[in-house]
Amino acid sequence: MVKRITLQNGIKVILEYMPILDTVSTGFFFITGSANETKETNGYTHFIEHMLFKGTDKISAKELVRKIEGVGGVFNAFTSRHLTSFYINIISKYFERAIDTLEDIILNSAFREEDIAKEKKVVIEEIKMVNDTPEETASSQFFAEAYKGTAMAFPIGGNINNIKTINREKVYKYFKKHFNANNLVVSIAGKFDMDLAIKKLSNIKLKKNIKTENKEIPFFYKTMAKEREDLNHVYFSLYAPSYKASDDKKYSMNILNDIFGVSSYSRLYQSVRENKGLCYNIYSSATSFINGGLFEITGSTSLKNYEETIETIYGEINKIINERITKEELEESKESYKSYMAFSKLNANYIMNKNARNEIYASKYMSFKDIYKSIDKVNIKSVNEVIDEKLSEKKFFLTSVGPKGAKIISKNINKKLNLN
Repeated sequence: MVKRITLQNGIKVILEYMPILDTVSTGFFFITGSANETKETNGYTHFIEHMLFKGTDKISAKELVRKIEGVGGVFNAFTSRHLTSFYINIISKYFERAIDTLEDIILNSAFREEDIAKEKKVVIEEIKMVNDTPEETASSQFFAEAYKGTAMAFPIGGNINNIKTINREKVYKYFKKHFNANNLVVSIAGKFDMDLAIKKLSNIKLKKNIKTENKEIPFFYKTMAKEREDLNHVYFSLYAPSYKASDDKKYSMNILNDIFGVSSYSRLYQSVRENKGLCYNIYSSATSFINGGLFEITGSTSLKNYEETIETIYGEINKIINERITKEELEESKESYKSYMAFSKLNANYIMNKNARNEIYASKYMSFKDIYKSIDKVNIKSVNEVIDEKLSEKKFFLTSVGPKGAKIISKNINKKLNLN
């Protein structure tokens, strides 16, 4: 049983009752993230995510988490470029406790000055940790340049200088402005009392404020390389723009991606790793978000293999463009796609997230049957259209982080292949 409603308080709700389960997953999704910040407020959304775990006017941070994790539940959150979510996975017996806890943190989080001071230190350490990770560095320099001049260029965690200048007045004002009823979607899936859920959610007195808008954004191609003495491998990614989450062409892109580089029998893996032994880690991915999407090929290899690895990848791109895919690959990939989803049918957290994102991206509910139909509609023609639209120009943004010599090799690669 599924219910989709917009409550009188402005909150959008999607509920899916799954009687076979003994668990329930509840997520509060705010349509706001780092891509909705300004240069001055970059990092505020992620910082707010942290602060909502620091206790409310009535309960300490320790007791807040203990209420859920003390009975075996999972209480967590994430911040992305477009979404901030707080969610609880718990056995059905404690559903009311879960929904009360999420209501409490969005309405009554204390934002105490002493907690803000401590959390600033924690977040700064998190930023330093992320900056030490070569894969994250490569990703950050990609977003900074590919979406230059827009908020998509900002790091999700913010920058250290911004975090240092945060105070209660600034961050609390930002919280009240962006984390409001107009930006909230609540998704619940599992075994729970649906009438109780609607009653409790209807009573949430969360004020309305600005409704987030995410406009189309430009994409700039470039080759970026950073050198670090402590690295032995070059960590690289090739990016091309793809389809936004509301575009049905994403299904054809997902099929193409699966054939190209997802599995250990994919073209990319077989060519780069199995046939030539150039690297250990190599794969592709296709992601979609509110106002865009990305096709990414990522991996790492030694400096001596770096140029040949990229050339081999580029060769597989050429094969896809010139030879296309086979009917056998298409049908196998479609079955693989549906099988992956089938394993998630009884996962309340997966269902909760699926329903929330379909509500946010497309303003509709999509059952597994609906998604299977969309997958089945993918054919050779639709995949060829994706190849023509997104890959035929053979243009990619190349970002890498590696030892000394990575910069000059990256320049040589770009010059030889005319990447961008």
